[in-house]
Amino acid sequence: MEVCGEAAGRYPSNYNAWSHRIWVLQHLAKLDVKILLDELSSTKHWASMHVSDHSGFHYRQFLLKSLISQTVKDSSVLEQNPLRSEPALLLPEDEDAASTEEPRINIPHLLEEEVEFSTDLIDSYPGHETLWCHRRHVFYLQHHLSGRFFHRVTQLSPADSPGGNSGDLHHIPAGPHMAQAMEVDGLSDSSKQGYSQETKRLKRTPAPDSLGLEMEHRFIDQVLSTCRNVEQARFANAYRKWLDTLSQ
Repeated sequence: MEVCGEAAGRYPSNYNAWSHRIWVLQHLAKLDVKILLDELSSTKHWASMHVSDHSGFHYRQFLLKSLISQTVKDSSVLEQNPLRSEPALLLPEDEDAASTEEPRINIPHLLEEEVEFSTDLIDSYPGHETLWCHRRHVFYLQHHLSGRFFHRVTQLSPADSPGGNSGDLHHIPAGPHMAQAMEVDGLSDSSKQGYSQETKRLKRTPAPDSLGLEMEHRFIDQVLSTCRNVEQARFANAYRKWLDTLSQ
């Protein structure tokens, strides 16, 4: 992990470094929830210092999707065995073992924090396409969750599953028409093909979350009313058009 961090810091948008970091999480850390949460927290400062690094923000998207996936697995286990959800009386010698259990994940809270993080960065560093792309990914996950299609959005495609090729950052869902006006730099033809496949899958969106959409439109209005950066205005308008596709 330290080697990945060193390489990512030396070379901007280092796809290979971040892909290897994902591989380490999948095959060595086995997507351990505590490690995923630690990674989400520890890479926050790094992301704030590298606001144009697409691969670094894609890594955060991978962490969020992995945490959602782990939550779904836990939920399915509880549905099959409801007794596991009931509180158990712990003996003194069991308390230490219980303290090592995986922490519970508050997915809505994590997504809200990531949206707030995105807002701070967009306001502080206007005109960076990477930040707007990241906001699309995060809001797309949030939109599905609040739309009660939680189980659908969190079912990763075979390429995203731990046994698959989810180390490929381009397989992270980009949302409908993500490539329109906001393309990820440096994608090969095979990567673009992966995006097109995800786009087809993600066109099956749930009914829009009106409150969330309203808040996003307010955010865009606030950005457009205060910004003097031409690129910032272009990205804000492109984001507004993308939001409109969610209700189609």
